[in-house]
Amino acid sequence: MHKNCNGFTLFELLVSLSLWGGLIAIIVANWTIIMVERENKKVETIANQILYEAMMNGQVDNETAIVRENHTFSLFTRSNERCIRWEDRLKRTKERCEPLLQ
Repeated sequence: MHKNCNGFTLFELLVSLSLWGGLIAIIVANWTIIMVERENKKVETIANQILYEAMMNGQVDNETAIVRENHTFSLFTRSNERCIRWEDRLKRTKERCEPLLQ
């Protein structure tokens, strides 16, 4: 008896499309997480730079709002520390403090 070997069956096609679709969905989900964390790291670097500049200039204001690259940073002093606070892309509040030099 002669078999029909002219191509894929509909079942094989659906299975392969499902596998490719699942793989692409996983890649896209991970890609968006990577891009958000990359942006968060960029904002953290800007915050560190602002804090460093404030520490080097010796500014000791109560609270100052600074806007850089569409992000708002709050620079303030708390119990002998200079701190900066900002909000990342996931709406989490981040804060970093450094002791004031006497």
